[in-house]
Amino acid sequence: GTLEDLARKHRDFLGRISKEGFRPVPPLRCFEVVGYRRASDPPPRPCVVFKLLDEDDDTVSYPHAKLIHVAGMVRHLAIKLMAGDPPRDLRGRSVEEWVEQYVAGHAAATKDAAAPHGQFSYVPLPSIGMAHTDPAIRRVMIVAPYGDEAWLQHLARRLDGRLLEPEKDVKLPPGARLVRIPENRRDGVRTCYTQASRVWSSFTPIILPGHDDRKPAKTCKLIEKALAQSGVDNPCEFTWSPFSRFPKAYSAHKYVRTEKKEGEKKAPAGYIRPNHLLNQTAVHLTLRFESEVPGPLLIGAGRHCGFGLMAADSE
Repeated sequence: GTLEDLARKHRDFLGRISKEGFRPVPPLRCFEVVGYRRASDPPPRPCVVFKLLDEDDDTVSYPHAKLIHVAGMVRHLAIKLMAGDPPRDLRGRSVEEWVEQYVAGHAAATKDAAAPHGQFSYVPLPSIGMAHTDPAIRRVMIVAPYGDEAWLQHLARRLDGRLLEPEKDVKLPPGARLVRIPENRRDGVRTCYTQASRVWSSFTPIILPGHDDRKPAKTCKLIEKALAQSGVDNPCEFTWSPFSRFPKAYSAHKYVRTEKKEGEKKAPAGYIRPNHLLNQTAVHLTLRFESEVPGPLLIGAGRHCGFGLMAADSE
């Protein structure tokens, strides 16, 4: 459609001045942005970032301990939209199969459960960048595997401006919706998660693919496995700890299994973890690469819903 759009733009340009006066020429609409990099540099993962705004265009803040609520709402909306309006080329898959596996993230029943499979990741972004920043969720990032930029853009265009549909336990202001942040607009929080850096540290804990039985050697092997499953194949050194290098992040051992129960004086502190990831070991990681690696970096079993989110670390 680019050639036709160029012809339209040329016609608009020739007719910009008439008896009625000057008519501005609408910009080119049908084109693709292509980035260039050195062959030795790893490519960045395709991603788009949305702000959470209410009906008055004020920013919505949601507790980062409950980040899976935001991930779940965006995932639900994506499933709903893509089931009714999928991309044209699904590479031989049926719409039902593509939505079930790629959008919803459910692995095929015949597939090895441990093997990685391509899918969208719905990643709430805690606010960081300043020493006293409140780390509440005000943005959400959707990440796609390498080579799936077209599918990501198709979804992003349809999510832009859509109202979130909270469940009864989720409290959002009226008119809470997703508003896309243009790629050419500066956003400090997005930059913290997407810029290139030699050192990366986790803000949300990495959920490892198993339990380490409190044995350091086993922890090390599980971390290596998590890195491989997440597609991190650049040479790096890593250190782990129960604590994040970002002071306002919760520690890895402060997960809670449920919300505050009726009659309790105070709910336990920490991130709410999905039920299927409750019994796996979680750690905070710092990765040090030989050369700069671009973000976003998502590591571990919960990376498709906001866990294992890494941020550039200036140390």
